[in-house]
Order: sequence, then structure tokens, then C-alpha cells
Amino acid sequence: MRHFAAFVVMTIWIASPSRVIGAPIADDVKTAPVTCIAFAPDGNSVLVGSQAGVSVYSWPNLKRSAQFDTKLVNVHDLQFSPDGKRLAVAGGEPAQSGGVEVLSWPGGDSLTFLQSHSDSVLGIAWRSDIHLASASLDRDLILWDVSAGKEIRRFRGHSGGVTSVCFLPNGGHMVSAGLDQNLRVWNAETGELLRTLNNHKREIHELALRPNETGLPTVASVSGDRTMRLWQPTIGRMIRFAQLKTVPLSITWLPDGSLVAVAGTDGSVYWIDPDNVEIVHQNPAVAEWAYAVAAHPTDHSLAVGGRRGDLTRVVRPGQDAKGTDVK
Repeated sequence: MRHFAAFVVMTIWIASPSRVIGAPIADDVKTAPVTCIAFAPDGNSVLVGSQAGVSVYSWPNLKRSAQFDTKLVNVHDLQFSPDGKRLAVAGGEPAQSGGVEVLSWPGGDSLTFLQSHSDSVLGIAWRSDIHLASASLDRDLILWDVSAGKEIRRFRGHSGGVTSVCFLPNGGHMVSAGLDQNLRVWNAETGELLRTLNNHKREIHELALRPNETGLPTVASVSGDRTMRLWQPTIGRMIRFAQLKTVPLSITWLPDGSLVAVAGTDGSVYWIDPDNVEIVHQNPAVAEWAYAVAAHPTDHSLAVGGRRGDLTRVVRPGQDAKGTDVK
């Protein structure tokens, strides 16, 4: 079982309108960069993926409580199934193989290993409790039957590696993005490519579906062109975009869809109002690059992971560490 020898240092920056409660994870020799983060469905734990495997920390005090074995050498994404009973772990070895290991939650037992990609899997998304999509640097997406451990359908159309994937609420449409600078919208039932959205000028790092949307589904994307863009994929429309002073690497929405949070190469989190794409606040979060950000399901705070192995809690602007509004 892989593990870090870890100690926790708590620091609080009270002068900022948002509070940052940091927990750098240190190792005597080397600390693996945090590449992905996911909250457990009950919000009591946060899971961290890295070259060291999958670590589980209590929330909000960030004490390591468990370490999960995985067959994957490098971990790039973590996603819980809709029913919260399974955890999908994505990764692989560059230019060799990519796969998805499905673990039980909270036990962490290996249930199945989905392996058919010829390069690392960077993104995954559950369509239902038994169907899951994987996005790989081999340029393909695969829809899997997790229960049977079999490939259902392969989606081809990207001219570069695929970095991220999400399903729209009806499950009938799938959106992907990648190194070819394009978002692509697919019919998930047939594999047909419906449209290509090509406003980005550099590689796309991640997609995130806006929760609680009452109108047409909205997807946010972040790219090496230093922008965050909002899209309505079903009609092929880019709604608006925010220009950033950093290269954004990861993106998440607050559960109510009121704000989008972006983490980038300057180690900060940018809170953006999706209705006018104004940057509400900027929070220094980790040292060096911030590779991953995830929103807690209920308390409106974020977990941010960095290049040095930092794991930090960032509280929403205008609230204290308990989630209470402050002046």
C-alpha cells in the first residue's frame, strides 16, 4: 500500500475577505503533486489522487484517515457514482496504457478494472450507476458497462488527446474536450458527433457542468489560452468568457451554481460570477501551481491541491470557516 509520512501545518489568512486554511502535506524525501480531488457524498471526507495513490482525509480538519491501493501508477481523476457507493479512479502510464479502477466506498475494495486505452486516462464521468465514460490521451473516449466490465461504445473525433468529459443532465448528450482546443458534443446513445465548438485558442484542461440549471444545460471550460468559457452545448453556443491573468488548470461549481471557482498556475483560486463573468475574488491557495479544485457538497468551501502536495481549504468570499456570513 502506498502512503505518505505526513504532518499537518495549519495556517489562516484572516485579512482576506475569504479565508484560507492550509494543510501542506510534507514528506521527508518527496511529496507527490495533487492531481485530482473528490468529496465523499456525505461531505465528511475528501479524497486526493496523486502518484502516491488515493488518500482519504477528514473534512474540514484534513487529517489523513485512509489510503487506497490502486493498480494505476498515476492517478488523474476521481469520480463517485450517482448512488455514492462506488469510486472510479482514472489514470495510467503515458504512451503505454490507461484505465479506470472502480472501488467500493467507503471500503476501498477493488470491484473491477476497465482497461482498453493505449494512453493515460485523464477524465471520467458517470452517466448512471452502471455506465461510465473515460477520456484518454490516445484521442478516444469509451463508454463502459461497469457491472459487466465491458466496453459499450468508442467515440472518435478528437485530433489530440482528450482531457475531460461530462454528461448533460438527460444523459443523452456527452461533452468532451482536449488538446486539439475543441469541445465536442456527442450523441451518447449512437456515438454520433453532433457538433464541434472551437473558440478556445489553446488546449482545454477541464470541463464542469453547471448544477441546478433551470434552462439549457451550461458547461464551463478552462484552457491554456487563459480563459474560462461558458457554453450551451445543445445549441452549440458560447455564452460568455472571462479572461484570467493565470493559466487555469482546474474548475468546479458551487453546488447551487451561483459561482464557479478556477485554480491555476499562480496557485490561486478565482471566484467568478457566471452571470456576468466578473472575478468576485482571488484567493492565494497553494504554493506554485494549483492542479485541482473541488467544491464541498454543502458548506460552500473548496479543497485545493497543488504541485508540492499542498491540500488547502478555501472558504467562500463573505463567509467564515463555519460557513457563516460575515461583513
